Amino acid sequence: MSTSRFHFATGNLAKLLSIPAYAFGWLLAWFVPRRRDRWVFGSGIGVGEGALEVAKRLRAREPHAEIFWSIASGEHNEAETALAAAEGFIPLQRDTWRGFWTTLRARHLIVTHGLGDVNRYAPFRALVVQLWHGAPLKRIHLDSPVTMTFSGPAPLRAVLRRMYLRGTRQVSLFVAGSVESAQRMRSAFRVQPGKVQVLGDARDDQLILQAADPERAAATRRTVCELLDPAIAATDTIVLYAPTWRDGETDAAVPTIAEAAALIAQLERSRAHLVIRSHPLGEGDYAHLVGERVHLLSSETARDITPLLGAFDVLITDYSSIAVDFSLMQRPIIWFAPDLAQYEATRGLYEPFHVTTAGRVDATWGAVQTRIARMCEVGSQERREAIRQAKAFAHRFHEFTSGGSADRVLDAIARLDTPAAELVPADAVFFESFYGRQVSCNPLAIDREIAARFPETPRYWSITSENQVVPAGAVPVLVGGHEWQAARKRAAFIIVNDWLRFGFKPQRRQVVLQTWHGTMLKHLALGRPHVSLRTRIAIRRESARWSLMLSQNPHSTEQFRKSYAFRGEILESGYPRDDRLAQAVVQDRDGVTEINPIVRRAARDALGVPESTRVLLYAPTWRERQVGPSDDLDVNALAQQLGDDWTVIARGHTRTHDLGGYATRGSGNVIDVSHHPDINDALLACDLLVTDYSSVMFDAAVSRTPTVFFAPDLAAYRDSERGFTFDFEREAPGPILTTRAAVVEHAVALAAAGDCAPWREAYAPAAAAWREKFTPFDDGMAAQRVVDALVERGLRG
Repeated sequence: MSTSRFHFATGNLAKLLSIPAYAFGWLLAWFVPRRRDRWVFGSGIGVGEGALEVAKRLRAREPHAEIFWSIASGEHNEAETALAAAEGFIPLQRDTWRGFWTTLRARHLIVTHGLGDVNRYAPFRALVVQLWHGAPLKRIHLDSPVTMTFSGPAPLRAVLRRMYLRGTRQVSLFVAGSVESAQRMRSAFRVQPGKVQVLGDARDDQLILQAADPERAAATRRTVCELLDPAIAATDTIVLYAPTWRDGETDAAVPTIAEAAALIAQLERSRAHLVIRSHPLGEGDYAHLVGERVHLLSSETARDITPLLGAFDVLITDYSSIAVDFSLMQRPIIWFAPDLAQYEATRGLYEPFHVTTAGRVDATWGAVQTRIARMCEVGSQERREAIRQAKAFAHRFHEFTSGGSADRVLDAIARLDTPAAELVPADAVFFESFYGRQVSCNPLAIDREIAARFPETPRYWSITSENQVVPAGAVPVLVGGHEWQAARKRAAFIIVNDWLRFGFKPQRRQVVLQTWHGTMLKHLALGRPHVSLRTRIAIRRESARWSLMLSQNPHSTEQFRKSYAFRGEILESGYPRDDRLAQAVVQDRDGVTEINPIVRRAARDALGVPESTRVLLYAPTWRERQVGPSDDLDVNALAQQLGDDWTVIARGHTRTHDLGGYATRGSGNVIDVSHHPDINDALLACDLLVTDYSSVMFDAAVSRTPTVFFAPDLAAYRDSERGFTFDFEREAPGPILTTRAAVVEHAVALAAAGDCAPWREAYAPAAAAWREKFTPFDDGMAAQRVVDALVERGLRG
């Protein structure tokens, strides 16, 4: 079997040496027009992968499209040229002048491995679609340390990294088979969420047909048997072994002579055949196994393995994405990884391998033999469990299990070719909260009011993950994508609670409402210490994009004028996000203020908090020099000290949500609610709020939530990190504490006496003054007042 080897170090050196050619292609692309009816396809394996399925569907849908297939030079050139021509495509020699010029003139470039699938010097300013070649189980691209392997000096390594990043920026669309895969690709290619769409894996379209139709699968089996050995009995089990590529290193799982003999004996006992398929870029010497029971299925024999997977009864693999494809057949997978520790340390995996495999990973051929025997026993418990796990695996990594992915890709390309004016109506409203990381805060409350009063108004919500849920009737748009850009460009009203970013320039007809996301204790923007000239310019440029601002109180209005040098109109109307809190506050028969019990029960149910316990909410702000959520209080130790009568719910600041949550260490009394979509549920559910300098303290004033402040670093935070906009120590509506023991003491006192607890009575005047100063307009009608203001500026149904 002939093999090929590729090393990242060699490829990276070639990339650096080709900089002049890249520069030439980039310059020429500014002057050479591209033809919208010209498509160039290519794949690292030749004529195959998802690119082939998309090209076939394009030919069926658009018979007049000019479809080229990019052919690499080398020993398979003639065969690949013949395959492309047989499919009805125009063969294009990739590395020739004609290959460069044709690619430079094509509007659409479709690849599966990298820009090198077509002429790598001509993708600039084209619409490039990266289909990729399987769901990433192992770390890929910039997520893996091996990608940047290069022993040159630091400046050259920096240049190389920039080249990789610029390469990903040439891609208009990355295609993923599932949300799980999409998140990994966004990380690997360092692209905005909207550049990756979950459309299904086109290379699985044929396999899905086999999974649904036993006759198709049987026909595929006959095809594979003709390639291998026509004497394979129809009742024999066919096992495929397909290890992944080891980044140019030899396959660590090649069996010894003794292991091979034992394996063959087991295959004979089980009436099974083993088919070995090395990764096309890998290398492994399996010649000593080949015989009546062991066969090689090389890439020369079958270029593309995915459409043939329906022929196999069992799969053995390690970290290969072929497992994701094969899971569609709902047949057993044997995970075999003898070099797991080394592979995790060098290439890296996206999650602990036992999570991927649901626990079972074999490390020796002896263990694999036993598994083969079990998988060949039709009624065995192990086989039934393996099938169940395969189904679960498929559910996790396949958003679409009915095929049609190639058509979805073509539909997505058509949308990318559609002008913004045809995608988004001019009377639309665009919402974004915390850079799209949440669907929450003031924008959400305003959305609800607009939807209730003007249900026909088109509404678009900025999101960063397909898992986010937007309000009924609204359209989700992923940050950075074409439709997201179109929505920002076309919407009549843009409602955000943080910076707009991406060089956004509002048009004169657009109204940009900056709601912000909390009254400020700590200094913002220009008010922060040691603000550089560059940052000052950026702050003023950002605030110049806003038409008007929303303020919760006079203090915020004053700070917005100072901190953002904002000279436009400020709506001082209370916070829409706190309307729900204000509406939940009621008085019992004795005139005591409390949260409506029905509302509280619903909030606790939403968070999974038991009704029988008291609830403490820990919601600190973020620290600039800290990675992950702040936990100076140690929520696990706090819960242990409070005992079973309390449940601690912890919520990190929105800036830390992507960095992980609170580790609960198995404690049933600690619940991490950092990723719960609405912090109001936490405020409505809790009996006591513990915070430090977070603006949640002002929301808690609306809900009348008892609050203590855990601030052991107060002096440093006040004097060095951010500074305060007023005398916090003098005006605080609750005690400022420095030890966990003091927090526990105050919580116990509250549980025993409620509002009659000594510390509650002592701070009652301060709490009343706090509400008068910071929540004078929060009467539950703020969203209505804000929408009234937008109606005055042209909002209509």
